[in-house]
Amino acid sequence: MVVSSHKSIQIAGGGVAGLTAAIQLKKAGFDPVIFEKESKVGAGRHGDYEGLDNWIFSRNVPTFFKQSAFKFNDLTTYPISRFFVHTLFGKPITIQNNHPFFYMVKRGSGINDLDYQLYRQCKEIGVRFELGKKAPETSHIIATGSRKAAAYIRGINFKTTLKNQVHLLLGSQFAPKGYAYLIIINGNGTLATAFKKPKDTVVNFLQNARAYFNETGISVPNEIPFGSRGSFSLPFGAMIPPYKIGEAGGYQDYLFGFGIRMSMMSGQAAALSITGKKNESQIIIKELNQKRRLSFVNRIMYEQLSDKRMARLAIKLSEKSNPLSILADAYAWNFKNILRWINLRYRYEVRPT
Repeated sequence: MVVSSHKSIQIAGGGVAGLTAAIQLKKAGFDPVIFEKESKVGAGRHGDYEGLDNWIFSRNVPTFFKQSAFKFNDLTTYPISRFFVHTLFGKPITIQNNHPFFYMVKRGSGINDLDYQLYRQCKEIGVRFELGKKAPETSHIIATGSRKAAAYIRGINFKTTLKNQVHLLLGSQFAPKGYAYLIIINGNGTLATAFKKPKDTVVNFLQNARAYFNETGISVPNEIPFGSRGSFSLPFGAMIPPYKIGEAGGYQDYLFGFGIRMSMMSGQAAALSITGKKNESQIIIKELNQKRRLSFVNRIMYEQLSDKRMARLAIKLSEKSNPLSILADAYAWNFKNILRWINLRYRYEVRPT
């Protein structure tokens, strides 16, 4: 069903997926209105750093934002071409590349935060917002996040005088079946651990990670922690109304990506479908489903690794002249990875639906 362009399109949720759908619809001549339960867009975030991955999709990050109708140069981003991997089996490992692995961004409602800056670009072209209001049950687009929890994030934001640096910390005592990371940019730091919670445990993985970095000489103050959660649900279905996008539709990366680009692309697909460009919408959904399947398989394989095996893989990655291409190959829809999907898709506690 094609919606008439004069009709108001109701979007539930003001996250990156909802904002992307709104700006695409507005530029196509529609009248989108975003209902956000918080008083500010980005208020549900914590000012922590996250990464816009540069390996899952063939389009680099600046090109991706241009195609999403946002002005990339108006965003505050930090390209990261080098980071350090820490394990308990030797010295930190340096991994670097000629092109950025990530473009780091802050998430939240601050003036330099991605969420606020996307909101501002939407406002500049006339997208309407209903802040602090619950979305109608008749909303055309659902972008309210996931209600399921399979993984958890615990973190600390802090101020520091240390130079810019990015670290990945691997090991079950810091992040079982996950990873911890430390990002410092322009005097602002984020230490966080993303993990699957073992049964009957009282281990404080965040404090273990903080203690590790403090022992290496990277001082992390014991600030007030923040937390969030994620889902590993992998729903598949047609892009039909009401359109579920972002985490509400399971559009995320299940391993090392933060999932921002997948969420935004799902918003783009919903907007195209509403405007009658069904074929273009389905092309995006097809690519997203391929990437989600591969990230699902990568998650399964990653969880089977021992701490020592993780350390060996990090060393091998550091020895490559173009490690970004190795990461990209893990998300390529080729014969090898298709076989992995066929063999592993039912070997997980949260199965595709």
